[in-house]
Amino acid sequence: MPLPCHVRQVPLNASASGDDCFSWGLPDGRVGLIRGPKAQAYATEKGLKGDLSLPSALEKIQSRTPISVCHGDLDLPGKLCSVEEVLPPCPYPKLGASDKERDAFRKAQRFSIVALAVENETDRLLAQAYLDLTGKSIPIIDLRGIDFIEKLAQARRALCGFMARRLTKDAYIPRFQPQRLGESEAVGPEVSRYYGAPFMPVSMDWPHWCYDGKTGPCLFHSQYRWADLPEPIRACLPAGIEAFLVFVNPIIEDWPRLPDNPPITIRFVRKGEPRVLRSMPVSGDLEPPCGRKITAFCKTRDTGILMEYESRPDARAEDSDLVTALRWLGSDALMEADAAHSFLLRGEESAVPPASPLLNWEGDKFLGEPNWVQGADYQTTPDGAPMIAFLHIANDGVPNLKAPPEALSRYGAGIVWLPEQWRQDQSYESQIRMTWELG
Repeated sequence: MPLPCHVRQVPLNASASGDDCFSWGLPDGRVGLIRGPKAQAYATEKGLKGDLSLPSALEKIQSRTPISVCHGDLDLPGKLCSVEEVLPPCPYPKLGASDKERDAFRKAQRFSIVALAVENETDRLLAQAYLDLTGKSIPIIDLRGIDFIEKLAQARRALCGFMARRLTKDAYIPRFQPQRLGESEAVGPEVSRYYGAPFMPVSMDWPHWCYDGKTGPCLFHSQYRWADLPEPIRACLPAGIEAFLVFVNPIIEDWPRLPDNPPITIRFVRKGEPRVLRSMPVSGDLEPPCGRKITAFCKTRDTGILMEYESRPDARAEDSDLVTALRWLGSDALMEADAAHSFLLRGEESAVPPASPLLNWEGDKFLGEPNWVQGADYQTTPDGAPMIAFLHIANDGVPNLKAPPEALSRYGAGIVWLPEQWRQDQSYESQIRMTWELG
């Protein structure tokens, strides 16, 4: 019988199903605004009120959009140029440049823009004055009909909907019985657990790390009994498996440059294979953490990161424009770490925060979406078939458990990748791939 599986299901955001064609309604590329002392003086002379040093409505939201805004004053030859103009070379100041040199660069810098933006009558007057002064031919785009607050709301609905449909998978997170301070826990040799002593095959040697002429034992991380696992996790494992063991390497700075020093060691235990309870070999005065029994799993909907979408093996070309329009919102729809922890691991079910209806679990989990630290690195088999992101291991990914000693800890996040189809003519362990990111 598998262990209990508590469901903490983040609702799919169906309300954005009609926003697949979301667009900011602006041309691709930089847009310009006429700003500066001369522009302010000209507007005042024409009897137009307003402080041009204040950010425009467009500038207030640009950090959350793909929009880029640049300024130019009413002077010659004009900093804002049409895309057809050939800009003169303007090399960046060298490191250690003086303030005078930096100021000269800023004065000489020119920008190619696709349009001059108009948000009010002052902008319209200044844009026309700039074109008259410089003789340039630059389109003017009128933004007075665009409600940017509503645009942001539309973008957020589209973001939630897209992530929920395209970047969300079931994930299974280990859970533990609450433990009072000083309380010990009896852990049988075969049960699924973290830390303690593994129930190892008699024929297996304890994995060791080897780096810079030194060596030492790896940390026993976890042990999973096949019978304890939810069915979707079992379905990923090769046939004839009774359990599997996970060891992590605390000395991995040079991996994968040194392939013989892998970050994670997986050992599948075949049915009927003789086993023995074995403690970690002596390593100075280091003591591994006491074993903690896994008592349940939490099933949730785990959401990936939009910024990595185009690196995914299942990315669709037809989604490219929408992803480009939305990626600047970042993780706007995702729960904060504390809220996700409370939602997933509290004894009673808690409500989904309405302001952040999706989550990306950064701790240990089975399946779900990769939580990339330094950039996506999806794995494939030698014949190019996509692999399954099976087990995610994070340096601080085991909530409510005492961390290992610092010398046995590792700082980063790893993923164990399994093939969708297991070959019977090779050892199961040789078909595994792994990724590890220091972070």
